[in-house]
Amino acid sequence: MLKFDPELPYLDQAGHVYVPLAGPDQSCLKLNVHASRLWRAAVRAPVDPDALRERDRAFLLGLARRGVLRTTPVTAAAKEA
Repeated sequence: MLKFDPELPYLDQAGHVYVPLAGPDQSCLKLNVHASRLWRAAVRAPVDPDALRERDRAFLLGLARRGVLRTTPVTAAAKEA
């Protein structure tokens, strides 16, 4: 399980998540509806990347590699607390 925390401020409005400086040439990244739902779920609660579809897992982990999201491993004991 991984906890995902945003490294950059973001705006969640009108069904989309917008992340400034996360796009090409530090432009604003506008996530589509599916990606916005995935983002919201990931920043609200720990996620098991292995339980996600391959594309969804690659998307979240790609954002983590690019420094948009920070990941923290979550142990079973921490999850129950």
